[in-house]
Amino acid sequence: MMKLRSIALGLTLLSTSVLAQDYQVQINGDYVDYDGGNTFSVMGTYHFDKVSTKDTAWAEAAFMGQKSNVKAAITDFDGDATSYLLGGEWFADNNFYAALNMNYVDADGGYNDTTFTGEVGYFFADNWLVAITGNDDDFSDTLGIRTKYIHRLADSQFINFEAAYSDATDDFTVAGDFYWSPQSSVGLVLSDADEYRYGIRAQHFFTPAIALRLTFSDTKYDDIVSIGLTGRF
Repeated sequence: MMKLRSIALGLTLLSTSVLAQDYQVQINGDYVDYDGGNTFSVMGTYHFDKVSTKDTAWAEAAFMGQKSNVKAAITDFDGDATSYLLGGEWFADNNFYAALNMNYVDADGGYNDTTFTGEVGYFFADNWLVAITGNDDDFSDTLGIRTKYIHRLADSQFINFEAAYSDATDDFTVAGDFYWSPQSSVGLVLSDADEYRYGIRAQHFFTPAIALRLTFSDTKYDDIVSIGLTGRF
């Protein structure tokens, strides 16, 4: 326990001399390992306006700044399938929010599928979003609702709370992250989905441009480990 505390303190001290800075492009690379194989994905997000990390948790800067964006991603599923994603988010001046994603999957054996997902929401406060979600063509069969709220505990500490419900699977998920500094967080994910038990996640920005993300998920049939790198410029 003392060793873990020392590591956490060391990471925090390492970042105290790092000043926040703006960014406009974010690149995420993620590797996921599980018993049945692994996946590797790359996602790029372009924000139409620069995102400031000043006075907020760095990982939540785009949400807190309500910066509209477009994104593209590619994911390789252990060589058996590849998915391609195009999407974006729109933050309106009147507190309304909308998002739309198109995901195309090309799998071995000639199978392919295209799925659309969308959200419409409203910011009841600068740090609190509630959104209705849906997917496929008419959004009529798989509706859901989610919320995200970020609370400042102190000058440099924050809590992120998220909750979501899907009527398609009748699943309810909650997640929370504690930021003991703007650069560093640890979080927990809980869900009543049939095969999911819990997840633990952590993130740390070593510089304003480079972050490391780690996630462990315990499911009914497998343990899933994910490691990710974030680059900003």
